[in-house]
Formats: sequence, structure tokens, C-alpha cells
Amino acid sequence: MDPLLPQPGSTIDPRNAVGRRRTTERARRELGAGNNLALNDPRRMGKTVWLDLFCADPGDNFEAIKIDFEGVRTCEEFLVRTATALSKHQTLPAQAMRKLKAMFDNVEISGGPVTVKVGVSTRASTDLLAETVRSVDDHLDDEISLVIAMDEVPIAIGNIASNEGPNAANQLLQTLRGLRRSGSKLRWIVCGSVGFHHILRQCDATEGVINDLVNLPLGPMEHDEAQELCERLLIGIKREGDEGAVEALVTHSGSIPFLIHALAHRLHESGTGQISASDVSTAFADFMDDRDDSRAVTHLVTRLEPLYGERARAAETLLDTVAVKDSIQVSEAGCKDDILTDLCDDHYLVERGGAVRWRYNVLQRIWMHRRRLK
Repeated sequence: MDPLLPQPGSTIDPRNAVGRRRTTERARRELGAGNNLALNDPRRMGKTVWLDLFCADPGDNFEAIKIDFEGVRTCEEFLVRTATALSKHQTLPAQAMRKLKAMFDNVEISGGPVTVKVGVSTRASTDLLAETVRSVDDHLDDEISLVIAMDEVPIAIGNIASNEGPNAANQLLQTLRGLRRSGSKLRWIVCGSVGFHHILRQCDATEGVINDLVNLPLGPMEHDEAQELCERLLIGIKREGDEGAVEALVTHSGSIPFLIHALAHRLHESGTGQISASDVSTAFADFMDDRDDSRAVTHLVTRLEPLYGERARAAETLLDTVAVKDSIQVSEAGCKDDILTDLCDDHYLVERGGAVRWRYNVLQRIWMHRRRLK
């Protein structure tokens, strides 16, 4: 078994990514059937690592390219980010490159900023986006489908709604939907850590702009894959675990890869010798107490206000209640149905058989710790 070094928060080389076989197989099957996918999970669940892993090996008759839209604030930036990524794709057809060169400056200059040419700058960014994508689609090999994997799209759309107005964001969503439904050789994976249900409100849009996307579940790792990651990390930090150490790592991390890496990193720094289940428990408690180390999970507490606005306090109260009681009946929720629905869509809670509980036990523990709940 090959060793791995802990990389909490760092970009992971796809060659060192562990697991996610079921997600990859399902993605290939759905895309092969002509479907486009939506992948939405909280931060640090491993979405971006999986996208990199998938794009490195999308399967037979597929090529893939990832475009990261984090930081995009305008429709033109969205357009330029797309054109830049497409122009750098190693197998981009020559005819498509000629079309991009007619619309953008610096598309062939490594490291140079891609900009819209003056001659087309008066046209709407959404029109140029559609033309850019279709210029690539029109010249793809008949035997190849190109997967465009778009990361952090909801954040970008929300930024555009705030900076350029709901109509601009709505038009961009409509344009993307039109491109996805054009019956082309392109396939799409739309990914984000913020739920589209929040963004659609900002854009005065309906679910019609995204209802063509098939949900692709991710969540924590499969148990056996989480075990493999733990074992390889222990080899990497040169510390043996007793018979309960690996299972303790899986349990305390909730099989969430970021937390597995974070705990392995803390164990690496804490000393030498054999690791016990008790050592893992201590490492997890210390991780939660260390506000610098655990900053990556503070979004659980801090993101409610910007997403829920005036409903944030009611959402916090409901999350507190469910965390303390572990499970409540829907009738006990004591809040508007839209708040409960949003908390389920945001993967905080899950509703089954009329009862509500936290979706992920480890995130429930972190929430309780940060909120100082007993």
C-alpha cells in the first residue's frame, strides 16, 4: 500500500486521490446516457478533488476540462474564465482555436490575461459565451464527448446577481441551460458548495433553469475507501496504529476526507510511536478546540447569515434543537417550512419518516462544539 502525506486544505494530485469509485462510475454512466450532472455538497467534502480526479480520467470516449469560477463577479469574468480554460485544453480542435482567437486576445499566450477583443466587446457577454462554447462543440471529433466540469458556479452566479443585478444572473443561467440542452457532443457537471435554491431567489429565477441537471451524490467516502486513506496516511507519517486506530480515524472524521487528512496531520505533529484509538479521540478534540486549525469548518456557523438573511436566527435555533435532541419530529420544528426545506437542501439536516436529524454526525458534533451546546 503506497504511503500518503497529510494535505489538509491543499490541492491533491489526482494520482494521490483515494476512492470515490462509485461516484466516478455513476458519473460516467449518466454522462454516457446523455445526462448532465449537478454536484452540490458542503465545503471540504471533497468535490474539487473528485472533479480533478474525474477530469484526469473521465473514461472511454470522453475528454474533460475543469473550470473554477470562484472569485468571478461579472458576466464578462465568467465568459473570460470559460474562454481561458477552453483555449488551454490540450486537444482543442484547430478550427475552434481560430474562432476563439477571433473573439479574444492572448488565448495562445501562456500566463497572459485573456481579454475580449474590442471588435466584439459591445456584444452581450452571454451571447459571446454561447458562441464560444458552440465554436468548440462544432469542431469536436465525432467519437469524443467533452465534459465541461464547472466548479463553484452558484457562488459566481450569486456574485453576478449582487454586482450586475438579478436580470444579468438570470440571463446567464438561461444561457447555460440552453447550451446544456442543445443536443451537442458536450456534457456538463455543475458543482458548488452553496445550494442553488439560495441563488435562484437572488436571481428571481425558478428551478426551471437547473431542472435539467441530474443530481450526483458525493458525501463522505465509502467506509472501505476511508479505511484505505487512513491506512495510507499512517504509513506516510511513519506511525503504526493499533487495531482500533484506523476505525477510530474513520469514525471521528465521519469518513470526510478533509477531516481524515487534518487528523492525520495533527497525529504526525504530536509525536512518534504507536497510535491508539484514544490518541485519535484526543486529536479530534484538540482539532475542534484549535480555532486556527479548524477554521476550514467554521463555515458551518458563519454562512447562515449571508445565505438565510433575516431567517438566520430561526435556522440556528432549529439546528441547535436538532443537534441537542439528536432527532425531532417535523411537527416539533417550530419554524416555517421553507427554513426546514433549505436546511435539508443545504445538507445540514435530513428528513425521513416524519423525523428530522443532522445529515452528518461529525458535522453535528462540530456545530455543537462551536455553539457551545451540551
